[in-house]
Amino acid sequence: MKTNTLILTLSTVLLLSSPLALAHPGKGWQGEGQRHERTMLPLKQLDLSAEQRAQIQSLMQQHREARQQQRNPEAMQQLLDAPQFDELAAQQLLAQRAEQREQHQLARLKLQHQIHQLLTPEQRQQLAELRSQRQSGEGKPWRQHSGERKERKARQPANAG
Repeated sequence: MKTNTLILTLSTVLLLSSPLALAHPGKGWQGEGQRHERTMLPLKQLDLSAEQRAQIQSLMQQHREARQQQRNPEAMQQLLDAPQFDELAAQQLLAQRAEQREQHQLARLKLQHQIHQLLTPEQRQQLAELRSQRQSGEGKPWRQHSGERKERKARQPANAG
């Protein structure tokens, strides 16, 4: 009887959660969307012209396409599917991925520099102020979920001490 209840409960959970998974297709935590949002959120607070927005979108699209070309999940899968573990191949793959991470960070810095160059001096100053406010904890959070975190903290009773 317990097994039937467990199976029924699990199937209900899976049945109810599948529409949520289908509502947000993509690669989940591996997707580019979150990083894209982190880059764009502070820029959304600036008064960008339509031309600036179009140029920034174009730069970000180019960056995203270049990043997708670098990915090679097949190599990892081949390593896992092999009948014998090849430690040398695994070390080479890890070294290659470390190099790719470094190249990606370099490309991100280049992208941020290109975007920064599209801004007017006033927009650069405003962006610098937004960043300093964010670092000091005074400004609007750039991530969407951090507002929820602040609301939770506000609801918690203050420690009397």
